[in-house]
Amino acid sequence: MLNMKKTAVAVLAFGSSVAFAGTMGPVCTPGNVTVPCESQAWDVGIQALYMNVYLNDSYAYPLNSESTTGTTTTTTFHDAGPDWGWGFKLEGSYHFNTGNDLTVNWYHLNDNENTTSLRFASLGDDFLAARTEYRVDPRWDAVNVEMGQHADFGMFKDIRFHGGLQYARVEVANTIRGFLGTGTGTQVVNGNFTSKFSGVGPRVGADYSYNFGNGMAIYANGAAALLVGDQDADGRVSFAGDGTERATGSRTTVVPELEAKIGGKYTYAMAQGDLTLDAGWMVANYFNAITSPNYDDSSDFAVQGPYIGLKWVGQVV
Repeated sequence: MLNMKKTAVAVLAFGSSVAFAGTMGPVCTPGNVTVPCESQAWDVGIQALYMNVYLNDSYAYPLNSESTTGTTTTTTFHDAGPDWGWGFKLEGSYHFNTGNDLTVNWYHLNDNENTTSLRFASLGDDFLAARTEYRVDPRWDAVNVEMGQHADFGMFKDIRFHGGLQYARVEVANTIRGFLGTGTGTQVVNGNFTSKFSGVGPRVGADYSYNFGNGMAIYANGAAALLVGDQDADGRVSFAGDGTERATGSRTTVVPELEAKIGGKYTYAMAQGDLTLDAGWMVANYFNAITSPNYDDSSDFAVQGPYIGLKWVGQVV
């Protein structure tokens, strides 16, 4: 009986030595999550935006031209989308407590209209014009009012969490004119169509930054909003000698919005506050925000492009 007990103890001891013979490897200790010390500050900033607007559905290829060679007729669809254009962002913030801020910013873009001219363009199933001019003029305004909380994750990483409200207004105006004959020709069709959405809703997001030291940092920001508002459409077309047709409508709808930024910044410490140079790339998309010219579908309204700007932060004594 004693021998059996000794054997059992030996087996247990051997098993324990096997279990603890290996090493567990390096143990990672999580860094501390901290907030800045209590302070008060103001900041103002301005950015120059160079953006392009993207639309889908019938906005993507609104024009087509036809050419006939022998017995073959070729229809070519043309992209008459907006050109690149300039806009701006204005921003102001009040910083208080331990990393809190109240921020208001305004995005504005309306300088990227595009005019496309086609020869022998088709304006309908049975109507041809010798020349067609098509112009698209998009506009975008977005105002964000948000509360933020800055948190430091170790020495190099920080995240600003924020939430608030967004008011957005997107609009696309179209003009189409058809002519018969060469040169200026005789105008035989004139049409205008405008669709817009304006709404307000909650917006949340996070701004991640990795700091290299000496004022240099890179960042990736993301935000999402859910807007409730009115979607309006108004269009008319006049044919020479055949009167004018008009259609109009309005409805209440919900438009989701997603926004992302990636870029870098450099902060220079001055005697009176800090000056930050900021540059990056931005993408924002409003889903099904615009009514299509055929009135039976909706188009996304998206903006994307580079930006560059300056921000000054001054401490409140």
